Amino acid sequence: MPSIMFSRLSAVLLSLASMVSAHYGHGGQYGSGAWGGYGPYGGGGSSSNNAFANGQFGSAFASGRNTILVAHGVLAALAFVIFFPMGSILIRLASFRGAWIVHGLFQVFAYLVYTAAFGIGIYIVQNVPINLLDHYHPIIGIVVFVLLFFQPILGLIHHFQFQKNHRRTFWSYGHLWLGRIVITLGIINGGLGLLFATETGFFAPSRDQIIAYGVVAGIMWLLWVAAIVVGGRRRARANKVVRSDASYSSYTASETSSKRRYV
Repeated sequence: MPSIMFSRLSAVLLSLASMVSAHYGHGGQYGSGAWGGYGPYGGGGSSSNNAFANGQFGSAFASGRNTILVAHGVLAALAFVIFFPMGSILIRLASFRGAWIVHGLFQVFAYLVYTAAFGIGIYIVQNVPINLLDHYHPIIGIVVFVLLFFQPILGLIHHFQFQKNHRRTFWSYGHLWLGRIVITLGIINGGLGLLFATETGFFAPSRDQIIAYGVVAGIMWLLWVAAIVVGGRRRARANKVVRSDASYSSYTASETSSKRRYV
């Protein structure tokens, strides 16, 4: 099952990459030179010190600048709007044996997708003529990337501690709440990235694109929160049944012992 799932996800990513390349690469609607028409750094600007026009970008970056920016945004959005929430929803609602393994593999895959987006972001930061690290979007992206490093570690500790103690521990709550914070922050940062692109003029998204991201991200976030609530209620009911059974067993054992004592 995991192999089928990952093959399908890989096919989706390849399809998206092909669409991005065809649409934003050389010869596409937003191909070479398209970035130059936007904002204070675009080719349409009046400044004679135009960074793009004067070739301050490396040739490799300039030739595929739109593809690079779109790839960064698409991969990060896939990670935080689709893959991370879906992996979390799965572990909350699924009940098949080995669900935690599928959950872990799903989240690792999402982490790798975001790592690719993060790497592209670092490349962009190193190749633009302004200091992007003074802005909120890249700073939040770095914080999210660092926090995500600890998530699989906490997840493994949570799993083994839960198997040992049959209850949640400090590590469990650390894993749960770090994941909730990071996913929410990642979704918000995606919207901030669109705003950042608009403010700087770096391949400014259209109003429809911003609305589309907001709608899809909002729906996925609500579905994810709903899964957390439903999963929490299921767990509470299951724990209540277990406690009732334990109390009944204890009562039965006590009654049996008393009868034997007075027979």
